[in-house]
Amino acid sequence: MTGVEFECNVTEYPSFVANLPTLQEPHYVLYTSDLDEQTQQPWCPDCKHADPIIEQVIKQTGGTLLKVKVGDRAAWKSKEHPFRRDPQLQLTSIPTLMHWKADETLPGKRLDKQLECAHSAADVKRAVLAFTEKAKEQDA
Repeated sequence: MTGVEFECNVTEYPSFVANLPTLQEPHYVLYTSDLDEQTQQPWCPDCKHADPIIEQVIKQTGGTLLKVKVGDRAAWKSKEHPFRRDPQLQLTSIPTLMHWKADETLPGKRLDKQLECAHSAADVKRAVLAFTEKAKEQDA
């Protein structure tokens, strides 16, 4: 089984999320950093470390991954960031991986602090594999 990946920014986010139910299940949304203009790498070190592993696991286990760029560091750190203020999201850290149940338009379970605290690629992979297994059970 192979996964499908899409990418959007904060402005495009509502239309991409609205389209999730029409795409391959299970549905995952990864909130992550934009690229730093100077280095062309994610400005968030945890995202730089975890994102490729998350993408690999979703591709291997199947489903749809919507990768949402939260903006540059200043935009994300603002208390006024729309993903921080959204009562359904209430994001506090990136990367955050969320599972959307097939029949719902609201986010479900999330994987966030475990990604931020992961000490190795193996830790990230274990956490994401466990998360995706639980998500598949919820969708069944």
